[in-house]
Amino acid sequence: MRGLLLCTAETKFQFRELKDCFDSVLGCLICGFADETPVLSTIWEFWNRVQPFIQRLFDYLVRLLDEIGFYGSRFVFDSTHLECLRTDPDGAWAWDSIDQQWVYGYGLLVAVDCASGKIAGAVVTQRKQHPETVTLECFDRLSENTTVTEVLGDSAYDTLEFHEECLDDGTLPICTYNPRNTAEPLDIVFRVEALVEEYDVQLHREALEAAFADRIVGERFFSGLKEDERNLTFRVRGRRRVETHVGLVLIDRLVTALANRLDDPTANLRRTKLW
Repeated sequence: MRGLLLCTAETKFQFRELKDCFDSVLGCLICGFADETPVLSTIWEFWNRVQPFIQRLFDYLVRLLDEIGFYGSRFVFDSTHLECLRTDPDGAWAWDSIDQQWVYGYGLLVAVDCASGKIAGAVVTQRKQHPETVTLECFDRLSENTTVTEVLGDSAYDTLEFHEECLDDGTLPICTYNPRNTAEPLDIVFRVEALVEEYDVQLHREALEAAFADRIVGERFFSGLKEDERNLTFRVRGRRRVETHVGLVLIDRLVTALANRLDDPTANLRRTKLW
């Protein structure tokens, strides 16, 4: 695992690149290899078996960073498209409304901390336009690993079950209202405004709009994540292997933030490299 994280930091994902990294002096020192290093078949087997542990490691790091005060309490939900090889049988076609074209691949739903810009929750999806169950899964992980009081989202997250789960958990959902071709749309901007009587809360639209402005943090996160295209250029095929690849990239972001803070308590947490 140390070796995979080292290779991820150096954007090395091909198995030959992994082998060369493990064989290097730095790789041997970090991984604790002595006379022998893993052969290609061992690396291949580990890669295929490590996926369940990626989520556990990610959750552990999020809890650790939350405990030492990295995160705030306001998070933004957003999603993006992850392009993959056309030969990947698990990929799917989806319409990219931003680039106005059809794209083949997967989707990535994230929860990003508005205070630090750091990832705190993530789920690889079949496509960018994911079902509500995926949003609920991501929120459940987020609420288990962090102290969350507010979540932001665009109209794609305007669903009653998501709002009800957030409110029942003591979290304020600030998601724009989507009338969905309703004949008589409500006179609201945010869905939660329609739920104030049921949950006996008082809200001010100006305060909601001010908080919602932090949603730009999600866009900045994806922009930074994709600035090095090799990070999310998949040479692996199959959803489980793609999940492993994405998980390693996101874990690398968290480990880098932790290393920056340990090296310098005043360090900029938005930095994504140690150098």
